[in-house]
Amino acid sequence: MKTPRVDELIWVGWNVCINIMNYIIPVKFHVSSSLACLGLTFALSVLSDMVALLTFHIYFLFMGLYCLKIYGLSSLWRLFRGKKWNVLRQRVDSCSYDMDQLFIGTLLFTILLFLLPTTAMYYLVFTLLRLVVVLFQRLIHLAVDLLNSFPLFAMGLRVCRPYRLAEGVKFRVLCEEEGTPLHLMMEINPIKVSAVLQYYWTPTYRDPRDSWMALCKKQLVGELIYQWKHRTTKTD
Repeated sequence: MKTPRVDELIWVGWNVCINIMNYIIPVKFHVSSSLACLGLTFALSVLSDMVALLTFHIYFLFMGLYCLKIYGLSSLWRLFRGKKWNVLRQRVDSCSYDMDQLFIGTLLFTILLFLLPTTAMYYLVFTLLRLVVVLFQRLIHLAVDLLNSFPLFAMGLRVCRPYRLAEGVKFRVLCEEEGTPLHLMMEINPIKVSAVLQYYWTPTYRDPRDSWMALCKKQLVGELIYQWKHRTTKTD
Protein backbone atom coordinates (compact mmCIF):
# COMPACT_ATOMS: atom_id res chain seq x y z
CA MET A 1 0.00 0.00 0.00
CA LYS A 2 2.86 2.36 0.76
CA THR A 3 5.23 1.59 -2.12
CA PRO A 4 3.13 3.00 -5.01
CA ARG A 5 2.67 6.26 -3.17
CA VAL A 6 6.39 6.59 -2.48
CA ASP A 7 7.20 5.84 -6.12
CA GLU A 8 4.61 8.35 -7.27
CA LEU A 9 6.13 11.01 -5.02
CA ILE A 10 9.58 10.27 -6.41
CA TRP A 11 8.46 10.54 -10.03
CA VAL A 12 6.59 13.77 -9.33
CA GLY A 13 9.77 15.23 -7.85
CA TRP A 14 11.70 13.94 -10.87
CA ASN A 15 9.33 15.70 -13.27
CA VAL A 16 9.57 18.93 -11.28
CA CYS A 17 13.37 18.82 -11.53
CA ILE A 18 13.23 18.20 -15.28
CA ASN A 19 10.82 21.10 -15.80
CA ILE A 20 13.11 23.41 -13.83
CA MET A 21 16.12 22.31 -15.89
CA ASN A 22 14.24 22.85 -19.15
CA TYR A 23 13.96 26.50 -18.15
CA ILE A 24 17.48 26.93 -16.78
CA ILE A 25 19.54 25.09 -19.41
CA PRO A 26 18.78 27.42 -22.39
CA VAL A 27 19.62 30.45 -20.27
CA LYS A 28 22.89 28.85 -19.22
CA PHE A 29 23.76 28.05 -22.84
CA HIS A 30 23.23 31.69 -23.83
CA VAL A 31 25.34 32.96 -20.94
CA SER A 32 28.16 30.47 -21.54
CA SER A 33 28.25 31.17 -25.29
CA SER A 34 28.41 34.91 -24.61
CA LEU A 35 31.32 34.47 -22.19
CA ALA A 36 33.23 31.87 -24.26
CA CYS A 37 35.76 34.54 -25.22
CA LEU A 38 37.20 34.31 -21.71
CA GLY A 39 39.18 31.22 -22.65
CA LEU A 40 39.26 27.44 -22.75
CA THR A 41 39.43 27.00 -18.98
CA PHE A 42 36.27 29.04 -18.58
CA ALA A 43 34.52 26.90 -21.21
CA LEU A 44 35.59 23.70 -19.42
CA SER A 45 34.38 25.08 -16.08
CA VAL A 46 31.01 25.95 -17.61
CA LEU A 47 30.83 22.42 -19.07
CA SER A 48 31.45 20.95 -15.62
CA ASP A 49 28.70 23.12 -14.13
CA MET A 50 26.29 22.13 -16.87
CA VAL A 51 27.00 18.43 -16.35
CA ALA A 52 26.34 18.86 -12.63
CA LEU A 53 23.13 20.74 -13.35
CA LEU A 54 21.88 18.21 -15.90
CA THR A 55 22.51 15.19 -13.69
CA PHE A 56 21.74 16.37 -10.15
CA HIS A 57 18.23 14.85 -10.20
CA ILE A 58 19.62 11.40 -11.06
CA TYR A 59 21.23 11.00 -7.67
CA PHE A 60 19.98 13.58 -5.21
CA LEU A 61 16.35 12.44 -4.99
CA PHE A 62 17.19 8.85 -4.12
CA MET A 63 20.08 9.94 -1.91
CA GLY A 64 17.67 12.03 0.18
CA LEU A 65 15.17 9.17 0.48
CA TYR A 66 17.86 6.63 1.36
CA CYS A 67 19.53 8.98 3.84
CA LEU A 68 16.17 9.65 5.50
CA LYS A 69 15.53 5.93 5.95
CA ILE A 70 19.01 5.26 7.32
CA TYR A 71 18.63 8.15 9.76
CA GLY A 72 15.22 6.86 10.85
CA LEU A 73 16.46 3.30 11.33
CA SER A 74 19.45 4.44 13.38
CA SER A 75 17.23 6.62 15.59
CA LEU A 76 14.74 3.80 16.15
CA TRP A 77 17.56 1.37 16.87
CA ARG A 78 18.77 3.66 19.65
CA LEU A 79 15.18 3.80 20.92
CA PHE A 80 15.16 0.00 21.36
CA ARG A 81 18.35 0.17 23.40
CA GLY A 82 17.08 2.99 25.61
CA LYS A 83 19.42 5.55 24.05
CA LYS A 84 19.04 8.89 22.32
CA TRP A 85 21.30 11.28 20.45
CA ASN A 86 22.20 14.36 22.48
CA VAL A 87 22.40 17.19 19.95
CA LEU A 88 24.01 19.67 22.34
CA ARG A 89 26.81 17.37 23.51
CA GLN A 90 27.08 15.43 20.24
CA ARG A 91 26.94 12.03 21.92
CA VAL A 92 24.58 9.16 22.73
CA ASP A 93 22.94 9.35 26.18
CA SER A 94 20.58 7.06 28.07
CA CYS A 95 16.85 7.76 27.93
CA SER A 96 13.69 6.08 29.27
CA TYR A 97 10.71 5.49 26.94
CA ASP A 98 7.15 4.44 27.74
CA MET A 99 5.23 1.59 26.09
CA ASP A 100 3.45 3.78 23.53
CA GLN A 101 6.72 5.18 22.24
CA LEU A 102 8.24 1.70 22.00
CA PHE A 103 5.16 0.36 20.17
CA ILE A 104 5.13 3.17 17.61
CA GLY A 105 8.88 2.87 17.22
CA THR A 106 8.54 -0.86 16.52
CA LEU A 107 5.93 -0.24 13.82
CA LEU A 108 7.99 2.46 12.14
CA PHE A 109 11.15 0.39 12.34
CA THR A 110 9.42 -2.59 10.71
CA ILE A 111 8.03 -0.46 7.87
CA LEU A 112 11.35 1.25 7.17
CA LEU A 113 13.26 -2.03 7.38
CA PHE A 114 11.05 -3.77 4.81
CA LEU A 115 11.16 -0.77 2.46
CA LEU A 116 14.95 -0.42 2.76
CA PRO A 117 15.98 -3.13 0.20
CA THR A 118 13.94 -1.53 -2.59
CA THR A 119 15.28 1.92 -1.82
CA ALA A 120 18.82 0.56 -1.50
CA MET A 121 18.67 -0.99 -4.98
CA TYR A 122 17.50 2.29 -6.50
CA TYR A 123 20.18 4.11 -4.53
CA LEU A 124 22.91 1.71 -5.69
CA VAL A 125 22.06 2.15 -9.37
CA PHE A 126 21.92 5.93 -9.20
CA THR A 127 25.05 6.06 -7.05
CA LEU A 128 26.98 4.28 -9.81
CA LEU A 129 25.71 6.87 -12.27
CA ARG A 130 26.77 9.59 -9.85
CA LEU A 131 30.28 8.12 -9.66
CA VAL A 132 30.54 8.24 -13.47
CA VAL A 133 29.53 11.92 -13.41
CA VAL A 134 32.02 12.64 -10.61
CA LEU A 135 34.80 10.95 -12.58
CA PHE A 136 33.95 13.00 -15.68
CA GLN A 137 33.93 16.24 -13.68
CA ARG A 138 37.21 15.30 -12.06
CA LEU A 139 38.81 14.85 -15.48
CA ILE A 140 37.54 18.28 -16.51
CA HIS A 141 38.98 19.87 -13.37
CA LEU A 142 42.31 18.14 -13.95
CA ALA A 143 42.36 19.58 -17.48
CA VAL A 144 41.63 23.06 -16.09
CA ASP A 145 44.40 22.72 -13.50
CA LEU A 146 46.79 21.54 -16.22
CA LEU A 147 46.00 24.50 -18.45
CA ASN A 148 46.36 26.95 -15.56
CA SER A 149 49.64 25.46 -14.33
CA PHE A 150 51.37 24.60 -17.60
CA PRO A 151 54.37 26.93 -18.25
CA LEU A 152 53.41 27.77 -21.81
CA PHE A 153 55.66 30.84 -22.14
CA ALA A 154 58.71 29.03 -20.76
CA MET A 155 58.14 26.04 -23.05
CA GLY A 156 57.71 28.30 -26.08
CA LEU A 157 60.89 30.14 -25.17
CA ARG A 158 62.74 26.83 -24.79
CA VAL A 159 61.62 25.68 -28.24
CA CYS A 160 62.06 28.95 -30.15
CA ARG A 161 65.01 30.55 -28.32
CA PRO A 162 66.72 27.91 -26.18
CA TYR A 163 69.66 30.22 -25.40
CA ARG A 164 67.30 32.38 -23.31
CA LEU A 165 66.96 29.63 -20.72
CA ALA A 166 70.47 28.47 -19.91
CA GLU A 167 71.29 25.63 -17.56
CA GLY A 168 75.00 26.28 -17.81
CA VAL A 169 77.84 26.76 -20.26
CA LYS A 170 80.18 24.40 -22.05
CA PHE A 171 83.50 24.94 -23.84
CA ARG A 172 84.38 23.49 -27.22
CA VAL A 173 88.00 23.28 -28.41
CA LEU A 174 88.52 25.03 -31.75
CA CYS A 175 92.23 24.40 -32.34
CA GLU A 176 94.39 21.62 -30.89
CA GLU A 177 97.58 22.17 -32.93
CA GLU A 178 100.86 22.07 -31.04
CA GLY A 179 102.67 25.33 -30.57
CA THR A 180 99.55 27.42 -31.06
CA PRO A 181 97.38 29.05 -28.44
CA LEU A 182 94.43 27.05 -27.29
CA HIS A 183 91.21 28.44 -28.69
CA LEU A 184 87.97 27.65 -26.90
CA MET A 185 84.41 28.54 -27.77
CA MET A 186 81.95 29.05 -24.97
CA GLU A 187 78.47 27.77 -25.78
CA ILE A 188 75.27 28.00 -23.80
CA ASN A 189 73.90 24.69 -22.58
CA PRO A 190 70.10 25.03 -22.87
CA ILE A 191 67.95 23.82 -20.05
CA LYS A 192 66.19 20.48 -20.44
CA VAL A 193 62.46 20.29 -21.06
CA SER A 194 61.94 18.29 -17.86
CA ALA A 195 63.78 20.99 -15.92
CA VAL A 196 61.55 23.66 -17.48
CA LEU A 197 58.48 21.80 -16.27
CA GLN A 198 60.02 21.39 -12.83
CA TYR A 199 61.20 24.98 -12.33
CA TYR A 200 58.43 26.94 -14.04
CA TRP A 201 55.37 24.87 -13.19
CA THR A 202 52.87 27.16 -11.47
CA PRO A 203 51.86 25.84 -8.02
CA THR A 204 48.13 25.28 -7.61
CA TYR A 205 45.79 24.43 -4.80
CA ARG A 206 45.46 20.71 -4.26
CA ASP A 207 42.17 19.37 -3.02
CA PRO A 208 42.41 16.86 -0.16
CA ARG A 209 41.25 13.44 -1.25
CA ASP A 210 38.89 11.12 0.52
CA SER A 211 40.16 7.63 1.24
CA TRP A 212 38.34 4.62 -0.18
CA MET A 213 37.14 3.75 3.32
CA ALA A 214 35.62 7.21 3.77
CA LEU A 215 34.02 7.00 0.32
CA CYS A 216 32.44 3.62 1.10
CA LYS A 217 31.21 4.96 4.43
CA LYS A 218 29.55 7.91 2.69
CA GLN A 219 27.81 5.53 0.30
CA LEU A 220 26.50 3.32 3.09
CA VAL A 221 25.06 6.17 5.16
CA GLY A 222 23.74 8.11 2.17
CA GLU A 223 25.99 11.17 2.34
CA LEU A 224 26.57 13.31 -0.73
CA ILE A 225 29.58 12.29 -2.82
CA TYR A 226 31.50 15.33 -4.03
CA GLN A 227 34.38 15.43 -6.47
CA TRP A 228 35.63 18.66 -4.87
CA LYS A 229 36.58 19.86 -1.38
CA HIS A 230 37.04 23.20 0.29
CA ARG A 231 40.51 24.33 -0.61
CA THR A 232 42.49 24.94 2.52
CA THR A 233 46.16 24.31 1.78
CA LYS A 234 48.51 25.30 -0.99
CA THR A 235 51.32 23.03 -2.05
CA ASP A 236 54.05 23.38 -4.62
